[in-house]
Amino acid sequence: MRRLLGAIPTVLLSTVLLLGFDEPPPAAPLFDGKSLEGWVAEHGDGFVVRDEVLTSKPGSGWLRTAKAYKNFQLDLEFRILKEGSEGGLFFRTNPESAPAEPFWPARGYQIPLADGEGRLMLFGHGTNPPRFERKADALKTAAKEPGAWQKLSLKAIGPHVEVSLNDVLVTVADDVDPAGGHLGLYDKTGPYEWKNLTIRVQPD
Repeated sequence: MRRLLGAIPTVLLSTVLLLGFDEPPPAAPLFDGKSLEGWVAEHGDGFVVRDEVLTSKPGSGWLRTAKAYKNFQLDLEFRILKEGSEGGLFFRTNPESAPAEPFWPARGYQIPLADGEGRLMLFGHGTNPPRFERKADALKTAAKEPGAWQKLSLKAIGPHVEVSLNDVLVTVADDVDPAGGHLGLYDKTGPYEWKNLTIRVQPD
């Protein structure tokens, strides 16, 4: 009996250690709520910080992370302030911008966060057009009206990508270029607001 009791803590410890490998990595903030530290403005100055919120105004260019990421989960909250706005995010991009307006990334992927037909589709710039499935019924259920804060989660692991809106899986792709790159935000016909941007970096 004593041997059995002595073995229980060892078994429990081993179980905890094994389970630890399945736990997601800790979330790191991408936006400190006070400044654009860690971000680089490309071809514009349309992003500013107001009241701990990252706000954007319509125009050309984009705002990218100074660091590049390959496998990750990005979580953020955004708000469309005007109906019919067009804005969104980029991922796995090169730092270089295209030479013509709107001066978006020359290579990478785009996810519109607009309230129109293109919402949460997946587009490629300088890449083969990615094949994706967008669940129209799920999107209709999850999407909120302009003026409401919404949660977005983007998971990119190798060639697999998942996009969830307000905790509902909407878009899935399996043939995305697995090479790492920068994350970016854009606002073509906003304005938009952004907050609580965090990232969980997965091992390569």
